[in-house]
Amino acid sequence: MFIFTTKLTRRKAVAFVLIVAAIICALIFLAGSLDSRSSGVSSAAITGIDSNEDRVALLESYGWQVKAEPVETQDLTLPRSFDDTYAAYNEIQKAQGFDLSDYTGKRVRRFSYEILNYPGGETGVIAHLVVYRNSVIAGDVASPELSGFMHGLAIPEP
Repeated sequence: MFIFTTKLTRRKAVAFVLIVAAIICALIFLAGSLDSRSSGVSSAAITGIDSNEDRVALLESYGWQVKAEPVETQDLTLPRSFDDTYAAYNEIQKAQGFDLSDYTGKRVRRFSYEILNYPGGETGVIAHLVVYRNSVIAGDVASPELSGFMHGLAIPEP
């Protein structure tokens, strides 16, 4: 057994208090980051998308030319567990850095924009952006035709 004794000076007391305060601050910071993860905030989300102009600018950053106003805006609630369709859609999202798993059960808004410059001149192609609290959490480009397609936001290579 070891016994350690020391004389408590003002300097040692201040150092002890500062160390304890630093540990408490670190624990609060860690708890806050874990809490934001569980509340559905994803690091892969594109944040700061507050307006229609922001959404159009985001699509333009991918190289798309779209009509200035959405052709449809729809409120959706993501299911708490994904069926095969949502799981397949989430695989498209994961391939481009998003993941809807963090947003199950959350209410989101989907904005749909008509694309004007789809390669090959195809018309009627729609870009969808899924937004949760001013953050884009998913996106796709799709053709509504019966023999249509769906892919991520990047322009496909010929």
